[in-house]
Amino acid sequence: MNQRAFNWILILLLVAFVLFSRVYAIDQIPPGLFGDEAVEGLDALDVLAGNFFIWFHAHLGREPIYVYLTALSYALFGVSPLATRLPALIAGLLTIPATFWLTREWAREIFTRERATRLAWPATALITISFWHIEMTRNAHRDTLLPLVEAIGYALLWRALRTRDLKLYIASGAILGLAIYTYSPGRFVGIFVAMFVATEFVVTALAGKRAQARTTNTLDWRGIILAGLTALIVMLPLGIYFAQNPAQFFRRFDSTSVFDQANPVLAFATSVIGNVAQFVVPGAGYRSFHYNLPGKPVFDLLIAPFFLAGLLIAFTRLRESRYRFLIAWWLVMMLPAFLTADMIPKGVRVFGVVPGVFIFPALAMDWLIERALDATTRQAIAAKDVTRLNRMELAPPNPLAPLIAFGLIAFAFSGSAAWTTYDYFIAWANLPEVPVKFDADYAAAADFILRYPNAPRVYIAAEVYHHPTFMLLGKRTPTSRYLERDARVREFDARTTLTVRPGEAALYAFVNPNVIPADWSTRLVLHAERVEQNKFLAAYRVSEVAPPQRALDATFNPDLKLIGVSRYDDAPPGIALYWQVIGLPDGRADVISTVTLLDARGAVIAQKKQTLGAPPPEWARGDVLIEWYEFATLENVVQFSIQTARAQSQWQSPNIPVK
Repeated sequence: MNQRAFNWILILLLVAFVLFSRVYAIDQIPPGLFGDEAVEGLDALDVLAGNFFIWFHAHLGREPIYVYLTALSYALFGVSPLATRLPALIAGLLTIPATFWLTREWAREIFTRERATRLAWPATALITISFWHIEMTRNAHRDTLLPLVEAIGYALLWRALRTRDLKLYIASGAILGLAIYTYSPGRFVGIFVAMFVATEFVVTALAGKRAQARTTNTLDWRGIILAGLTALIVMLPLGIYFAQNPAQFFRRFDSTSVFDQANPVLAFATSVIGNVAQFVVPGAGYRSFHYNLPGKPVFDLLIAPFFLAGLLIAFTRLRESRYRFLIAWWLVMMLPAFLTADMIPKGVRVFGVVPGVFIFPALAMDWLIERALDATTRQAIAAKDVTRLNRMELAPPNPLAPLIAFGLIAFAFSGSAAWTTYDYFIAWANLPEVPVKFDADYAAAADFILRYPNAPRVYIAAEVYHHPTFMLLGKRTPTSRYLERDARVREFDARTTLTVRPGEAALYAFVNPNVIPADWSTRLVLHAERVEQNKFLAAYRVSEVAPPQRALDATFNPDLKLIGVSRYDDAPPGIALYWQVIGLPDGRADVISTVTLLDARGAVIAQKKQTLGAPPPEWARGDVLIEWYEFATLENVVQFSIQTARAQSQWQSPNIPVK
């Protein structure tokens, strides 16, 4: 088989696995839409609403490129989990051929063209079968853009260094300048490149014209300066923003820094060890269900030996600039994880090592193949006598050596690919935690309200108020309108509160486990018809609730009138308060009520404080908010008082009889 045919077979195999691993069941795996993914979509809705920002403030701040790509995806395909993930999917797919290009350009000056190509194949195959890259590619996370930017930018840089083409220097600077717009670790790209160039300057200066100097290129300072200026121009808009808003630049780092720990040195050492171990140690991988099969290392047991051997090879060749580049890339792009202590290891923060980290095991595989070929055959390769080699005019003295080498590598690849496939599509996809971690319950609630567009009122009971997944997929609300009132869809916490509209039947969806306790549901809901039920939610049409046992007309709060109270002495003992909304306060601040039970002499028997389960943005004038308080006993209780508080204001009721 000639080399051309072999290359085409590799291409077809890689394309088949790429399409299967990145596209198969993409509408089902992952399920739902994780809240972090949804925030990207909420910001994208802001863009579609005409709000064009260089920096998005939601969730500790976000770089803009992924948001704008998501906005384009929504404009073309509508709002959906798949449309939210599409930019990451495309970026991940493009990173694979970019890895081939980068690896070949990186190796062109230290290997022959044929050997550089041979090295590029395993590097490309390794990222193709990587569980880590597959998982990230199928998630809507902006860090997926960083490896693509790096692969293209570094490929252009190495080609520019080799050809001294100024246009390539400019293109490289422009692409690498985009790194800070992808994900926060992208800020380290400029640090890495500057450090590498400075190192090469020192090495070149020290080596001088000595024959033993092993720098591959004499640096083209005109091109380097041009690339640097181009990168600075590209970074300037966000740089100006950060200069004007320095708190935004440090916002994420300040919340997790090792320097804020009691023992910074120990915290840093622990972070370094943990984040390095995640690459090869079974069980030491990233623990997040969102981005990994918890504990799975970046390289499984079939590939890890090649990775470690490749690291060793690179370190033994440090006199060559390309190996200095590769090792520095890995170490510098690990710094975002090394310098943080909130979760160790943190696979997301080191994603900037991709795709360079896959060149290490490829180096070991290339070394194994090279050792397996006999000296005469290697001379033919070095002389680029591919015709003679393809015709096998030079037979190796030990014909089994290449077969063993290729067989070992093929076994590692096929076994790792099968392992990855099983781990992702079977082991990880069927973990019971995955649907909840990806907020499939809130996606189900969003789907519910979309399937009942004509219902005049829909109430959603959920643990997280205004969950990003629900707000994106169900209400399609831009970030800038997050707290606006919605006349049709209301949220409340069913564990303590029930919102009703007097005289009106309405749909209620209770997202597990946020449901009305059974005893209180029996007491307060007189007529409810089940509409649907699944593992994520139960929905009812509620047409009648119990009136208060005693009507009241107590107005001591400017926004709420106490219109009734009910007392329940049977288990569980407690009281239910009926509030009528008479005012609509501004802002998100909750109402916190303190109920004090009193005996006939006014002595305190019991007291309980809780947050009203209906936040003020969910109110409408005329709504009735029923909230209940459980106590150990109501014995000797004849009256009660209530203190309500919101923000800095407090209101106190008189003593109210409750017999």
